[in-house]
Amino acid sequence: MKNTKIFPKDWLQLHPYKQSGPTDLYYTRIANQIHDIMLHTDLANSFDKEDVIQISMRMAAYFEDVISGLNIWHSFITEYKKQTGNYLPFYTISDHYYDDEANLEDVRFLLWHYTQQYHGAKKGTFVNPDNPTNEETGRLIYQLFCQEWTTAPENSKMQALFAPETSYETPEDYEILLHWFHYDSYLFTDTKYNLSETIKEFWRQNPGNKENTEVIMTIHNSLAHIDRTAFLAYTSPKWLSLILPETHPNHTFFAEQAEQSENFIDPAIKEREESNKDAYNKFTEVANGKLLFYMKSKQEFIDFASQQLKLEENEYTPLANCIEFDKFAVYASPREGLQLVVDGIEYIKDEQNPFYNEKKASEQALAFFIVKHCSMDLLKALEERGMLADAQTKSLYSPERGKDIIHRNWEFLAKYFIREI
Repeated sequence: MKNTKIFPKDWLQLHPYKQSGPTDLYYTRIANQIHDIMLHTDLANSFDKEDVIQISMRMAAYFEDVISGLNIWHSFITEYKKQTGNYLPFYTISDHYYDDEANLEDVRFLLWHYTQQYHGAKKGTFVNPDNPTNEETGRLIYQLFCQEWTTAPENSKMQALFAPETSYETPEDYEILLHWFHYDSYLFTDTKYNLSETIKEFWRQNPGNKENTEVIMTIHNSLAHIDRTAFLAYTSPKWLSLILPETHPNHTFFAEQAEQSENFIDPAIKEREESNKDAYNKFTEVANGKLLFYMKSKQEFIDFASQQLKLEENEYTPLANCIEFDKFAVYASPREGLQLVVDGIEYIKDEQNPFYNEKKASEQALAFFIVKHCSMDLLKALEERGMLADAQTKSLYSPERGKDIIHRNWEFLAKYFIREI
């Protein structure tokens, strides 16, 4: 190693215990070697110094996970394969891919993930999975893992987390594990940021509660239960129920926690669902198979809502009051009721769309999959009907590859960025 940048105290940030041992020293060394690789390939130049440290440690933690058989990574690839038939998004799996070992495709995907989280999110850009610097860095990291494979030690402290003899009989025991997994495990990078932003928003709305530590603790615990992660938009309780072996004495409790978290609906949203369904039913009757009605004015929308949908004034006025633009589309979803598409209206490839712009669509339609422009129901329908066919990312291989990255993986991308199912 050229220079030690990562120390055992740094490594312990990703672990649920406070005292380091020989195994931790080993993986700290691996993290420093990954850090050196990132400097060598110049990938480190894309990040702040602290971000390079985080990525290096998290890549080493993936290796520790696979070596120790912790089932964290294995749960993701298994669940993804169950849903799609492939182990991973973006990459073609080779004949030498083994789901219980470190793989080049895993390393490349995780590098994409961390680059997206630490670089793309800050810059507001989509990181191309075929980025050549990421590819070179991934190959060198994978070579390091291959060299170390036969001598890398298992982490018995981490293995104990999911061992049959480790009991999670009380909610307190479970929440200690959940809080570590949600806020500090290697896969998730933005959960602490989400916590910070939620607390700031609460303080903004309740300025007199800034010293109320009980409220902060409640938010901290609530988000660990219901916040959706970048990985398949599953909650952390859902992932823990998949990671914990079914033979574990407390697996039923973990499964119950997962079901509660996955089925959670904001009470305010739930309260509006019945009226939303009514508006949706009226819309579908009038639409006759159409997804969208394109409009140019607030009055046009009011006429449509009152005369064609026959909604009461109080049902459409809140949405009408939001209209301050001269091009938009109206749609309805069963969960959200009547809605507008404003951003990206030019990207929708529809012969009924007077605003469609092919050039803009080819350059920017990707935005539909990484920023919420509409409900997930509509997004799925748009994709299935080819109405977002222009969406692509730049590829050094071919324009077809640039489109394939998006359309073959659109559902993963939407869940990854928008965090809805």
